[in-house]
Amino acid sequence: MYRRGGDGALRVKARKVGNSIAVTIPKEMAEALAITSESEVELEVRGDSVIITAVASPWDRLVVEVRANVQRQGLTEKDVDQAITEIRGRKRRQGSPRH
Repeated sequence: MYRRGGDGALRVKARKVGNSIAVTIPKEMAEALAITSESEVELEVRGDSVIITAVASPWDRLVVEVRANVQRQGLTEKDVDQAITEIRGRKRRQGSPRH
């Protein structure tokens, strides 16, 4: 299904899907860019090339930011879990509705 071209680029076969043409992104490339079947990507034509750029959702950007903050503060996963448990307990004691 995939093969390398003379320049080392990965070549894939384009397929007709409805009125569009589709290409698949190999698993290794998708994983490297954190692209899933739910991801959005931007397509751009540059000369005779189509550039595909991964677009992070607001949620994905938030997760990356939170992880970076946690790491900067030297917190562990256990620390974060304990903080979440504590906050949930406080909300329950205050009578906040659960979501």
